[in-house]
Amino acid sequence: MKKIWTVVAVIALAAPAVSMAQLGGLLGGSKPAGNAGADVGTQQDSLVRNYVAAGKDVLTANGHLAAALGIKAQAVDAAATSDALSLKSVEANDKAISADAAAISTALKSGAALKDGEAKVTYAKGLLSLAMGVKKYMSLGKDAQGFSSSLSGVSPLQMGKLQSGIYVAKNLPTSVTNLTDVLKNAVEFGKNNGVEIPKDATSLL
Repeated sequence: MKKIWTVVAVIALAAPAVSMAQLGGLLGGSKPAGNAGADVGTQQDSLVRNYVAAGKDVLTANGHLAAALGIKAQAVDAAATSDALSLKSVEANDKAISADAAAISTALKSGAALKDGEAKVTYAKGLLSLAMGVKKYMSLGKDAQGFSSSLSGVSPLQMGKLQSGIYVAKNLPTSVTNLTDVLKNAVEFGKNNGVEIPKDATSLL
């Protein structure tokens, strides 16, 4: 798994200097040009749909954690909560997740407290949803690599239709790293504040 993240992360850092055709080649392997377009389109739909699903779990988690900590969650754009797979909607999803994660991290470090038992239960729900989201992100590594590899057989004219998938493949390693850090800090805070920590949350750390 670490190897997959490293490969994709290197490509992300190299863009836009690396062309999209080269992107697929650098990740290893290519498919015959004859059916590459259809295959990569299907791969993109699956990859982006699962990435958005993982993001929804994280958005749910952020809502629970924010409520438990007594802070206001970021207002989420309608596109971020829809099933749309456009680049704009996926970016809106990630923007909302990042804003909430930053607010929660700040609260955890600045002396926030869980005022009662109900808050602790809500916080535990947040941990569970966050763990589910992180686990889904982690499971997408091979799909992201496969999609990126398929790009070597795609014509330049098709690239415009594949921007959502390209975005996900480039940003997946960052999402995993950042949200794993948030989960780690949230679990530690929960332990120090009498929260019953879900096993699914600790199993990822």
